[in-house]
Amino acid sequence: MAFPDVQAADHHILTEGRPAFTYFTGGQVGVGIVAEEQPPEGARQVLFEGSAALQGTIPVSAILAGSAIEQVVILGGLTAVPEMLVDTRDHVRPIWRDGVLTLVTQFGRGGVLVPFEPPDNRPCCADH
Repeated sequence: MAFPDVQAADHHILTEGRPAFTYFTGGQVGVGIVAEEQPPEGARQVLFEGSAALQGTIPVSAILAGSAIEQVVILGGLTAVPEMLVDTRDHVRPIWRDGVLTLVTQFGRGGVLVPFEPPDNRPCCADH
């Protein structure tokens, strides 16, 4: 399935346990299952304004200025300061938290932040 005009997309789980995808094109909303004015709490944004530019190691200020992400937090509740660096690992999946598109990070090597969701996410205990 192709979406040539898609500007933003999110993924979330419905109460019935089925995955749902919502995508936005020029003011129109198309959906895999349901349409919503605002993505639900915890929905993962997989495509958003500026997402293609979030590659390599960049400052928090560049993430906030150059993308739809409105807040960068560190696991545990701290807000990242603009000067902190984030190694995006070329995989940035912010979530909707209190109506704000938020990138959750954690500390990586050398004090550089990394997105909490790794690019090679796998189920717990998948290798044993």
